[in-house]
Amino acid sequence: MPIKLIAADMDGTLLDSAKRLPDRLFPLIRALRARGVRFAPASGRQYYTLYEQFGEIADELIYISENGAMVCDGAEVISFEAMPVDEVCRAVETVRALPGVSTVVSTRTGGVYEDGDDPAFRENMALYCARHKSVPDLAAYVRYEPVCKVALFCQGRAEQVLMPAFESFAETSQIALSGADWVDLMRPGISKGRALGVLGAQLGIEQQECMAFGDYLNDLELLQAVGESYAMANAHEALKAVAKYICPSNDEDGVCRTIRQVFGLDKQ
Repeated sequence: MPIKLIAADMDGTLLDSAKRLPDRLFPLIRALRARGVRFAPASGRQYYTLYEQFGEIADELIYISENGAMVCDGAEVISFEAMPVDEVCRAVETVRALPGVSTVVSTRTGGVYEDGDDPAFRENMALYCARHKSVPDLAAYVRYEPVCKVALFCQGRAEQVLMPAFESFAETSQIALSGADWVDLMRPGISKGRALGVLGAQLGIEQQECMAFGDYLNDLELLQAVGESYAMANAHEALKAVAKYICPSNDEDGVCRTIRQVFGLDKQ
């Protein structure tokens, strides 16, 4: 079957190590659109951050943001999967008992964190949340504002510190290791892969008509949800084990090179 929808993770996949988009990405996306193929950034990043990154073509894309908890077609919100209030509050209180750990929660209007949080966290968080604000008491704030994702930060030690500390949340939340610094909590069942399935159903696109690229464990369900799955050469070994193909690394423009080859667009 011909490919009709392509989803690509951002950090470690579409972006190079300097967090730059490929130079020839925009013309490639437009060439795909001319063939009836939609392109979807699929990221743990905030929707507003993704939208700003894609500038002049922002309204032409579908966005699987917040690891699938918020999905938009251009500027239109398609879905926002809010977590139970008590679960969000429990996560915020758990973080307060962990030295060196901070959190930012994702709402419809942007990211929210607590006054006085660690400067390293604020700098890192700003890379992923174009819209953000601080509040005096995050636990009080989230009781009245719907939250679709709780992002936990522990610099360089997310897998070693955060995964064990939040192990008990696996019974009531979806937990995704999103990189060396971040772990995300969402409603059970939420993932990039589930979001892609919902999109496919809305657009009349079958699983075998989808292609996806990823590099980390929060891309696992995404790769499992498509017919043509690619792990980057720099990907986590567990992701490579489930991918149908391995493509060049993010620093070798692996996503665009592979797409151009598959679609015969080598000159784009």
